[in-house]
Amino acid sequence: MLLDRKKYSGFGDIENDLIHDLDKELLHKCIVVEQSISDGDFSVDEALEAYRLSTDDYDKYIAKKSHANIFLSLSGSTISKATIKTSYTVAHVVNIYIEMLDGTFDEQLNAVFKDRLGKIKTELEGISDDFEKLKEQV
Repeated sequence: MLLDRKKYSGFGDIENDLIHDLDKELLHKCIVVEQSISDGDFSVDEALEAYRLSTDDYDKYIAKKSHANIFLSLSGSTISKATIKTSYTVAHVVNIYIEMLDGTFDEQLNAVFKDRLGKIKTELEGISDDFEKLKEQV
């Protein structure tokens, strides 16, 4: 059921980029864990334990996949290393991360972490502004 490789072959360029950074077995484990969580077979903790996958490895996979999807949506490419030519896209990516932070917590948690999240958002906004300035210089 979960090991049906045909189910997980539709990632295209994103999968190719991820394979370069993760070995195939680790990538396969991450995909299977993601699918089993999505299907409701396991909670995150249960899936990680069942497939003997570390939280760090799974978090890295999800971060790389999410970043690649965002970058693809903005630039038409999954090559997401910042260069002078792509700095306009990177500023946009940083702005999306800011929006993602805003939508992560409910009102109660936002109130609890308001100051700390505010510092993170301020720093990210500064980075975005710096990329915008870099774009203007090119």
